[in-house]
Amino acid sequence: MKHALLITLMLVAASGIVFAEPNATMSGGGDFSASAVLWFAGTNVTAQVSGNLTLTGELVVGETESAFKAKGSLSGAASGDSNTMIGSGWATFVARGTLATGEKISMRGAIDLSTDDIDLSSDTAGSGTGSLYVVLSLPDRTLRMRGSVTGTAGGAFVPPDDPTTMQLDGKGSFTFTIASKDASSGEVLGQEEDSQASVLPWDTQQWPDQLREQFARVMQEESE
Repeated sequence: MKHALLITLMLVAASGIVFAEPNATMSGGGDFSASAVLWFAGTNVTAQVSGNLTLTGELVVGETESAFKAKGSLSGAASGDSNTMIGSGWATFVARGTLATGEKISMRGAIDLSTDDIDLSSDTAGSGTGSLYVVLSLPDRTLRMRGSVTGTAGGAFVPPDDPTTMQLDGKGSFTFTIASKDASSGEVLGQEEDSQASVLPWDTQQWPDQLREQFARVMQEESE
């Protein structure tokens, strides 16, 4: 059962950053902690996920390189079959931090995860990859990014806050090494937030309605 439910924690492990404008790269890692509140209907399981994460690494834009660190939060949902371990998960997140030079940065985006990408190898841990979309705001520019990342998660059941549910708490870490979508072609992703649909690596129409609306709010709030 723990194997089937750790997909909810892997939502957090996918929160690395990938694909920026041409000649921009980012690499590093992070840590997270999260809780998943679970509901069951036969073998079907759904979950609401919330947690915190930290990110550290190196950002290179053109010939300029700088270390960064950021902290943030995420929330999301997951659904699947506890027997077959086939399912999907989604989350939105916001993180804020600084470059080593002192400039403030912010990140906002979303994660899409499938159990096709999950490798569950023990009773308490799993590893996986996910797709994501990120907007990184720097003092002088905004970079729109997309790609994938790898992470690991472990957790255990705890007494639930809501007695009608089950709750899984866990921690994990992830690493990422990223590059521009096509540094040689000079391609730049859409400049308007309305163009998100053309650059996302998935179709948000497949998301739960509440989470899709939450993603829209996150993007709007951060851009104001």
